[in-house]
Amino acid sequence: MSNPSTRINLTLPLDIAIQIDKDSDKRGIGKVQYIKEAIYEKLRRGDSKEEVSEVKQLKEEVLEIKKILMILLEVYNKK
Repeated sequence: MSNPSTRINLTLPLDIAIQIDKDSDKRGIGKVQYIKEAIYEKLRRGDSKEEVSEVKQLKEEVLEIKKILMILLEVYNKK
């Protein structure tokens, strides 16, 4: 029995193709395996819109805290 496979042709910029060659050689695996692992990791990690939204919210909260601290510092320095 052969393994089922889906063939995908990729057109990559030259710098990315070179990077894939170097990285796959360092790890001692073929380019196809390297690309499969990269895609699998990306899908597993799932950089979803929810995570992006959460990071934006955290950034806004940090900025609010910074503003509050600056106001407190001004009030303290006026005394």
